Amino acid sequence: MLVPDDRFADTAKTYFVGRASMKDRFGEPSFRKLHSALRPSLRKAGNGMFRYRAGRSACFRDLNFVRMRASIQFVALVATLFFSLPLWSATGLVVEAKVFHDPGRGPRVEVNMAVMAGTMEARENERGFRFSRIEAITIVEQNGVIKAFSKVELAGQERSDTLSVDLIHQEVFQLAAGLYDLYVEVRDLESTDTTATRYQAPLAVGKLGDGVQISDVLLAERFDPANGAVGSKFGYIAVPLISDYYPSSITNLSFYAEVYGADQAFGADSMYLLSYQLESFEKRTVYGSFRRAQRVRAKAVEPVIAEFDIADLPSGNYLLAIEVRDRKGDLVARREQFIQRNNPKEYNYDLQSMEKVDISGSFVGAFNNVDSLVEHIRSLRPIADPLERKIIDDRWKDRDMVLMKRFFYSFWVNRSPDPELAWKEYREQVIKVNKLFSCRVLKGYETDRGYVYLKFGAPNTMMDRFNEMDAYPYTIWHYYRAGKYTNRRFVFYQASLANNCLELLHSEVPGEIANPRWNQIIHSRNVPLQNVDPTRVNSASGERTEEFFEMPR
Repeated sequence: MLVPDDRFADTAKTYFVGRASMKDRFGEPSFRKLHSALRPSLRKAGNGMFRYRAGRSACFRDLNFVRMRASIQFVALVATLFFSLPLWSATGLVVEAKVFHDPGRGPRVEVNMAVMAGTMEARENERGFRFSRIEAITIVEQNGVIKAFSKVELAGQERSDTLSVDLIHQEVFQLAAGLYDLYVEVRDLESTDTTATRYQAPLAVGKLGDGVQISDVLLAERFDPANGAVGSKFGYIAVPLISDYYPSSITNLSFYAEVYGADQAFGADSMYLLSYQLESFEKRTVYGSFRRAQRVRAKAVEPVIAEFDIADLPSGNYLLAIEVRDRKGDLVARREQFIQRNNPKEYNYDLQSMEKVDISGSFVGAFNNVDSLVEHIRSLRPIADPLERKIIDDRWKDRDMVLMKRFFYSFWVNRSPDPELAWKEYREQVIKVNKLFSCRVLKGYETDRGYVYLKFGAPNTMMDRFNEMDAYPYTIWHYYRAGKYTNRRFVFYQASLANNCLELLHSEVPGEIANPRWNQIIHSRNVPLQNVDPTRVNSASGERTEEFFEMPR
């Protein structure tokens, strides 16, 4: 959004459910002004919509709006509404506003709204088809003065089944640059509940300045040929998605934007570089091969109508970035749009599936030394599942660089939406373990203590007893939480004085070594074991060891 104030750079997108009358929402003076202004203007449009003469409307039917069930923003909003609104709710509504600029006319504000399927009542008409009717009022105010308004009656698509779809509607207003308040109110005309769902947000409309600027980014469900329709965008109708959340069911990321002022900045018909890309939200680096660039001839308005195939884009937070660069490659303008992807990816480890893994542009491309990659793969063993451990044991022997890279990449993609960051964090732990637990013949991650440390993290307490007179050197680790288990202990001991490697003798975690005679074994240094049954160690040292185990410190 081209805005004079950064506070309003991303203001108009939210779920809002609640009840209030127009009088309660806008106050008595504004309510009276609104009614006096709107009452004489109502007319019925030829497409079956009632609307007022101000503004321009577009209605998209038979669309399924993507609900942000899994997004943090939605959860936070529900929590807020739970404490501030009644528990019953009216029609579900989602609204966003995007700002573009028309040469010679000024800013163009597109207000997109979606009425949620399942929150609208439907009735049968005389032909036996079911349909919904919604009244939508859109108001733009500035300092208490109504600058633009529209009132429409939206009729849903006639259906013979009971399935419901979202109703998407668009209002377009020509406004001067400035700060406004945007109000939207919808009411279900087929419901006995006459209260309304309302939305309010600040609206900042910027003025085009000197130099190159980029409009807001409109995320689209699809692009349809305009065929002369009003409100087309360079020959296309962009059906708004009205969401920055992309579940796995959506496989394309379509978007629209406009670049302004390139002819003045570079000279008419001069060439410049226009690019768009998907970046990791945390690192601001291009993700994989999601980047496109083209040389463009400068003109007053350059549309950006593009899409990415995101079927294989894993879960995570991303930035859709549009950039303009001059002939020297210097960045001139940039626009960002946040998106959230929910697409859990799990790569299979069979050879046929591994051959399809695309590692181009990924972090594994930096691995060029076979020995280093073998070492990295072997260090994964403590956190690998049984199948992965078998593959690790085979792959490092094969020393096939391409297969090792694909396995390594798949291993981390299956564990994190940011595989590179996950690997770097794990690598830091491997380096620490190698310093702490390496012994004469084994690296730290190959020892039992290194294995437990990498798999379950650092223990909460460690009781080291390396100088007992009648016991082997031993240590007891206590975890408040080890995986999904709480209050668990591990006992390690040094059975051989030829090296300083400690072996795992006993654990309380299911699936790990469990030995009820652990205390007897520790104290068998001077006293041979008499039988295979667990018995108490009748010595001060043995009792002290039991105490250290039962009461970690």
